[in-house]
Amino acid sequence: MTIALDALTVGLIPYVEEKLRGAYRDRWVRTATSSFRDEHTRTSNDGSAIVWDAHALLTVMWDQWNAVFRNDLNHAERSLVSELREYRNKWAHQQQFDFDDTFRILDSARRLLEAVKAPNVEVVRHEKNDLIESYVADQVNTQLQRTAFVRNKWWVIIVYSFCCMLLIGFMYAYGNQASPFVMAAIALLFIYLIYQQVRMEPPLLYGPRECMTCHRIIYRRTCPYCHPSS
Repeated sequence: MTIALDALTVGLIPYVEEKLRGAYRDRWVRTATSSFRDEHTRTSNDGSAIVWDAHALLTVMWDQWNAVFRNDLNHAERSLVSELREYRNKWAHQQQFDFDDTFRILDSARRLLEAVKAPNVEVVRHEKNDLIESYVADQVNTQLQRTAFVRNKWWVIIVYSFCCMLLIGFMYAYGNQASPFVMAAIALLFIYLIYQQVRMEPPLLYGPRECMTCHRIIYRRTCPYCHPSS
């Protein structure tokens, strides 16, 4: 999300300022800052420039759409501005995003940057491709680990069953003094072990790997940095 917002800031500043200057001339700074609650902290010391971030850019584009941007962009781009504003506000309130949300944000940012012919659109496109590759790799790795675990689990069950039958058969054939209680206890023990194997779920720990969201090294399926409560 941070990469998308940074890319939006860098890519939209030249476009937004050019359109505002064209529409309002010398009044463009005053007109743009009227959209901000903290208008005095958004301008430079001499009041001739605006300190932009993604939130400020998207807010101005939304507020000045009919007056400035409607003739250059269409309704699809207006929807992108609205969507990205909503995601940015959620991010500011520390809401977590899953793969679908993150992909949608990056794709929407890419489309908006392409619409304004921003030079840094490749940054977002590259990040989106990395996200897809990481997600696919994570899913494939998880499925391979699950398949290997299930295969090994059934081999353990077969070995338990064979050992149980072999031990009871040996005691029945050669241990004349072995009581039925001992053989029953052995059988119950192996039945319990087999039952535990059947119930066992694949482990959540798959070794060190990179979280596809925050790009930190993690050691379990759920990232403790992205989901602290997990």
